[in-house]
Amino acid sequence: MHIQSRRHFLKNAAILSPVLTFFPSYLTAGKGSKFRIAFIGTGMWGQQYLKQALQHKDLDVRAISETDPAAINRSLELFREAGHSHPDIYRDNYQTLLARQDIDAVVIAAPWHQHYSIAKAAMLAGKHVACGAVMGTTLEEHQDIVRISEQTRCQYFTLDEHSYRSDLLAVTNMAQEGVFGDLQSIHAGASPHVLAAEQDKEALSYPVYPAAAVARLLNLKENTYVSLQVVQQKQQYVINKPCPKKGHARLFFTSGDVSAICLSTQQGQKVWLQMDAGKTQPVSTGFRVAGSNGSWVDLFNRIYLEENNPVNQIWEPGKPYINQYAQQAKLPRYKQVQEGNGYAMALQEFVGVLQERNELSVYAAATNSIITPMAALSAQRNGATVQFPTFRNPII
Repeated sequence: MHIQSRRHFLKNAAILSPVLTFFPSYLTAGKGSKFRIAFIGTGMWGQQYLKQALQHKDLDVRAISETDPAAINRSLELFREAGHSHPDIYRDNYQTLLARQDIDAVVIAAPWHQHYSIAKAAMLAGKHVACGAVMGTTLEEHQDIVRISEQTRCQYFTLDEHSYRSDLLAVTNMAQEGVFGDLQSIHAGASPHVLAAEQDKEALSYPVYPAAAVARLLNLKENTYVSLQVVQQKQQYVINKPCPKKGHARLFFTSGDVSAICLSTQQGQKVWLQMDAGKTQPVSTGFRVAGSNGSWVDLFNRIYLEENNPVNQIWEPGKPYINQYAQQAKLPRYKQVQEGNGYAMALQEFVGVLQERNELSVYAAATNSIITPMAALSAQRNGATVQFPTFRNPII
């Protein structure tokens, strides 16, 4: 199944994509022509996006390609609940679906090792692509997808629901307004909310990195990664454990050696990405931002601002600042949508890319997806620093 395969791959060294502009205009874009789309893969993750797509006024879901009968039945139930007629179903070969002329774009929610071949076939068939975290497993595959997108002018977009957390959006606003001064470092790790409380075998939870949030903070359209290194470092993290006295699980702070991907940017900032998921107990290093004038940590939502505490380094509650700088996206093109729904916001981002077409989104997706193969290369070389590849970013 897709979710298990995705966990198996991502728990070691994954990074979710893409580079996004913070609340661009197309998050509130007006009505346009409907895009006719299909889903290739409708497992648990794909169904989350299918549910949102069926509520979007600019999307017409016409077909699904899926081999698992149970996944097909769950998907058809979503169509019934949304009041839509049943889609065309392709149980054996997605190539037949791609040959259709009445499909504008596909959402690929297949197992990660199929992403490259399906996306390549889709774009060569003239379809835009929205895909999961992994573009490919080698530099050559990433370059191939970029080249095909440039040749066909088909968009390749990575869906990253985890980068729309309200606290990360607010912190991005704060960074853009200079609250933290000049950004110096960012640590991004699994959200503690994905940590299982008990494990009786090797951990299945994987780190979920809000890569687009990191990209927004760094402004990767102007700033770029230049090098990467895999390192072992001792740091604080949290685990989720049952608490019999409380009657529920709770987070506990501890420390230990954690493998991390260290990225250096053109402007000299450091980005640390958690690699370890934890073999017997999932761990979270959380998300934190440090600048010349202050810092913020999500694990206990505290903020330190030097201008407020010039003598004593006092950490203040972060909630008032998060509330002050919060900015909710307006999603009027959905018939029904839950506030703060990351799946809906990511899907709207894709719709906006299709509507505006000012810039190819493939460069952003490739920049983040290539981190995994580069990290594997560094690890193979005993943690050696490797040069980070660049992808061109011309205007269409």
